[in-house]
This record gives sequence, C-alpha cells and structure tokens, in this order.
Amino acid sequence: MLGPPIDATSGSPALPSWALPGSEISLMDKQIEGRKTRRYSCYGPIEFRILQDWYPFTGKILNLCLDGCLIKPSQPTDYVVGDRLDLRFEVNRLNFRVQCIVRRLSPDGTLGIEILLLSDRSRKQLNELIQELESTANPHNSRSR
Repeated sequence: MLGPPIDATSGSPALPSWALPGSEISLMDKQIEGRKTRRYSCYGPIEFRILQDWYPFTGKILNLCLDGCLIKPSQPTDYVVGDRLDLRFEVNRLNFRVQCIVRRLSPDGTLGIEILLLSDRSRKQLNELIQELESTANPHNSRSR
C-alpha cells in the first residue's frame, strides 16, 4: 500500500498546494470539505451556547449556506468538534434559531458549523435569504431586468 507523497527536502509528507500556509482563504472557494452547497459572505450578530448550558457566547456570522455557517466568537471558547450548539443569528433583518454541531475549529478562533435542526418556516426563510445573497453576489445572474 502506498502512503502519501513525501517532500524530498524535509522528508515529511508532502502537502497539496491548497493546504500550504497562507492559502486558507482559497479553501472557501474549493469544495474540499465536501460541502454540498456554496457558502455566501454575510454579516450579522450571533448568540450561541452548548445545549443545556446557561452561558451564552456572542460573535458574528461570516458566511452562510443551507447546511451551515462560519462564525467568529467575540471571545475564545473551549468548544471542541462534535459539540452541539443552540445558535441564534440575524442576517438582513431575518432572525434564525437553529440546533447545530461544531464541525471545524480554526486557529483564528472561527467555528465551522453544520445546521442539524431548524423549523420548516426557518428553512423557507433561509432558502429565500440564500437566494438574496446569491443575487447580490452575482448581480449579472439576477432575475430582475
């Protein structure tokens, strides 16, 4: 069985170009993490806490898709991958409350979140919000003429 390619200089496993230091931003454009849907940049306040915990954290939402989001807590958390959260966020004056799970922790403190549960009404609103964010991100694809 073959192992990973080895870097001839260091003798360590070679990293693909997208995993090299300084290329973190480009990861968002690639669907390396197996995302099914595109994420859209957005901004809004958030409040979140581990389920059955009383202490809420605050922060901001950085991007959003139908399946999850990237959030930036305003202070460091001790969350780990797999923690289930109750998350409330607002984008474009629409409020959402979802149950989710931490899927990724970044050195800069951001948390990659997967949405597990939201109401039918919220799912419909989220779909409409994503369509709005998409038309803003791609004005030439807008349906209004």
